[in-house]
Amino acid sequence: MDRQGIRPGDPLTAELPFVGVENVAGGTGLLNFDTDSRVGDQKSTAFRFDPRHVLYGKLRPYLNKVAVPDFAGRCSTELVPLLPRDGVDRDFLAHLLRRKETVEFVMASVTGARMPRTDMKVLMSMPVPFPPLDEQRRIAGILNRAARIEQLHARTSRCLHDFTSALFVKMFGDPVENPMGWPVTQLGDVASRGEYGLNARATTSNGGIRFIRITDIDDNGELIANRRVVVGTKNTNMNKYELVPGDILIARSGATSGKSYLHRDIGERAVFAGYLIRFRVDMSILLPSYLFTFLHTKEYWRQIQTMKRVAAQPNVNAKELASIFFPLPPISRQKQFEDIINDALRISRIHQEALRSPPILTASLMYHLLDWIPTS
Repeated sequence: MDRQGIRPGDPLTAELPFVGVENVAGGTGLLNFDTDSRVGDQKSTAFRFDPRHVLYGKLRPYLNKVAVPDFAGRCSTELVPLLPRDGVDRDFLAHLLRRKETVEFVMASVTGARMPRTDMKVLMSMPVPFPPLDEQRRIAGILNRAARIEQLHARTSRCLHDFTSALFVKMFGDPVENPMGWPVTQLGDVASRGEYGLNARATTSNGGIRFIRITDIDDNGELIANRRVVVGTKNTNMNKYELVPGDILIARSGATSGKSYLHRDIGERAVFAGYLIRFRVDMSILLPSYLFTFLHTKEYWRQIQTMKRVAAQPNVNAKELASIFFPLPPISRQKQFEDIINDALRISRIHQEALRSPPILTASLMYHLLDWIPTS
């Protein structure tokens, strides 16, 4: 662990780019700085890093956030810079940290119930496969190529998201200025009262009902292709939490509070977890696709930031979310928007189907390339 602290008043603070946990994509480690969910990145101590380091996300280790930066910067103290020793390939180390076995190992000893964190001493004591350096580089090269395929498919989803956002502004105008003069309404006036989800333990076993949690939803509001869990059918009032196409889910707690998801037909029954709040809109005056797109605008995130309360962690409640206000154009105009979006979705379905394969390929390669290597 190479934790070189840098204080807010240090002159380097303004020069070094900041990386927070929310900037690191789970599983792939891609860095995304186009987020609206964090402010004040210069207000606390950070760690320095450079292109020699691997950044390991110790907060909520099940999110599997491991980055390999190609620049010098500073990061949140929830990201620990790890410096490979002599004879250790950096990419190989990153793949070791991302594998399923590593996540399971650290999760067995995490500290904190609501905000679990990796016990770094436990992580550093973990036995790992350690082939010669040339073999490490060969393995890392294969896994890097598989990861690039996965990243290309993930960008397809991002392009669709960007297209939808641009179309929204073209058809309805910027919701901050509302240049077309649409009437403004609050979410609670056009949707059912916000409902909290099911508190239950998720499992990856066969059987049960699909269980959708905050961690199963990416920053674009889509289900993560290789993350599927279920919940047992013995839970009471299961029908109360069952999702129907058009339901909107909004995260209510933690760094992801405000993140949203639009439920579509996924070919199986699904229920939603307790840290999500469901809104079901009146489709005679508001289409879910219009609302969902608004929930990705800067104006929406501005309103979320003003209502977040910070206790043990940031959070919002159903009453506050019901007060979100937005322009409400005629339903006919919304329908035109939805038709165009549905056409784009149909075009992208081939890519979405392909998106399911690369994560499986990467996991399979990790197993065959890493797990056969003796740990001692």
